[in-house]
Amino acid sequence: MAVENIWFLCLLSLGYCGLSVQVPSASPQLSLLSTSPTDIRAMWLPMSPQLSRGAITRYRIDYRALEQVDHIYSVEVGGNETQVILRDLKPNQTYQLRIAAGTRAGFSQSSEWASHHTPNLTQVLFAPAELKVRAKMHSLHVTWQPPPNHTQITGYKLSWQELDGEEQPNEEKPLINERIQQIKLRKRVKHHEVTDLAPDQLYEVKVWAFNKQTEGYPAVWKGRTEKLTRVRTTDSLPPLPPISVRARANSSTSIWLHWEKPHFSNVRIINYTIRCSPAGIRNASLVSYYTSSSQEILLESLKPFTSYEIAVQSNGVDMSGPFSSTVEESTLPDRPSSPPLDMQLSALDSYSVLVIWRPPLEPNGVILTYWILYTGNISHPDHLWINLTHDGSVNSAEVQGLMSGTRYYFKMGACTEVGVGPYSPVKDVYTPPKKYGCVLSFILQGLYCVSVVTI
Repeated sequence: MAVENIWFLCLLSLGYCGLSVQVPSASPQLSLLSTSPTDIRAMWLPMSPQLSRGAITRYRIDYRALEQVDHIYSVEVGGNETQVILRDLKPNQTYQLRIAAGTRAGFSQSSEWASHHTPNLTQVLFAPAELKVRAKMHSLHVTWQPPPNHTQITGYKLSWQELDGEEQPNEEKPLINERIQQIKLRKRVKHHEVTDLAPDQLYEVKVWAFNKQTEGYPAVWKGRTEKLTRVRTTDSLPPLPPISVRARANSSTSIWLHWEKPHFSNVRIINYTIRCSPAGIRNASLVSYYTSSSQEILLESLKPFTSYEIAVQSNGVDMSGPFSSTVEESTLPDRPSSPPLDMQLSALDSYSVLVIWRPPLEPNGVILTYWILYTGNISHPDHLWINLTHDGSVNSAEVQGLMSGTRYYFKMGACTEVGVGPYSPVKDVYTPPKKYGCVLSFILQGLYCVSVVTI
């Protein structure tokens, strides 16, 4: 009988343990964005043990179009997921989404409906692709790739803010640090290091494209900086910087960088951080950071014919050392990426035209010559236009030997040692006809006077 009682107590204990798993007391907060006009990306953070009340096994996301609120669709994902993409939606439509978290005991109460409007097919800037963030104790290294319609953008904006730690119940909004920091970055920049952060804190990072007319949809990341860890006294000194740092131009937009490990190091070096910026510039938005686990790296997406200052830092498991001495290297020249500016035409007389211009905004090298192309027939291909070359040090030229009373079309290009760049927009000028009228009138008046005297 005693044995039976023991088994009964064991089974009761096991049953009690099973009943200790409950439905979550809250649901996550949704963050919504669109990377195209036909999708919505829903994101959330993992729930704390206090709110989940057991292991989260799945999430259910309900969504509906605002025009058809009675038609609700659902998607379920695993408990280890923190995002889902809803595809094949309609552009320029308002959708509502909500989420519920589930344990073995069942689902929590769904969150409140959150609204999101999918972008229009036209005049929209998509979110940057492949947003990645490497978290350290006091910094976040942010990288991304351009959006699909990157030719329409002027640059990027990046913002970050500290969030208040844990997920909150539905009726409570997460506390947000009011100090949102934001910077502008050039179109070529695809890296940025956010520094001076607190360890083991929750941050939100957003990156979005912009142009003169509008701002695009953001790519969003949420996560924590690394925890502050104690290190042994023998390992308290940071690693020494690399030595023998050498840079060599590889192309007009890339530089090969090589270095060697320091001769002595009291900590194990796990990787290296490379700092690269245009020489003589102290604007933080123009500084790029790269990471390499080997002792070389190809720095890409640089500007042609530009001098860069580069330094390398050794990183241990929990600390980073000082940067090495700076080395300087220039990228190779390239064709100009922009045409001569502000080309102006004026007819000097019936047979010549004065052409005035300014150097291109992005010469990408030393301008050796300017090409002036002109024709009387705008439908002609380039090889049938007359091509005049002028020294790269001048900004005006007189084109002679033209025909009077003719409309001519002009365009210009600048040429470096690599080749000619794009041509400027076509402009036209009209050479006035030769003035025969006054001479003919004088002759006719003379003949009239002679005839009167003869009579």
